[in-house]
Amino acid sequence: MEIRSYKAKDNVQVKKLISDILNLEFDFGDKAYQYCDLDAIEKVYGGKREAFFVLDDNKMVGGTAGVKEESKKTAIIRRLFVAKSLRKNGYGGLLLDRAIDFCRRNGYHEVVFHAATAMKSAMDLCRSRGFTEKEKIVLGDVDIIRFSLTL
Repeated sequence: MEIRSYKAKDNVQVKKLISDILNLEFDFGDKAYQYCDLDAIEKVYGGKREAFFVLDDNKMVGGTAGVKEESKKTAIIRRLFVAKSLRKNGYGGLLLDRAIDFCRRNGYHEVVFHAATAMKSAMDLCRSRGFTEKEKIVLGDVDIIRFSLTL
């Protein structure tokens, strides 16, 4: 397994991985998470201080993590997903660590991550890396927790 930067050839697999996880594992599907960024990953995550990483085993994209600039001091980690068949092997942690390291190297002071309360594994992973809960955001019938990590 390798964590590497996104390539255009990954697009179909990335979109399928993320949409399948959201639609098959969570009741809220695209109510809380829209897919418009997945139609233009290279553009949306293509800024100098932005990135999109994939977990690649040379057969499939098995995980993702995106970094988006929110402000000069703050980055958002988005699209942190791992295929169900690859979970419990530490890949989510490796993806998150890669994204956090990218943020450190690019001069961010804070990293935030938003997770629906149903995303218990993602929330536990963030807590294990030192993120703390900062805010609860209600989007209709979906509660989103804003996590923050000071670098």
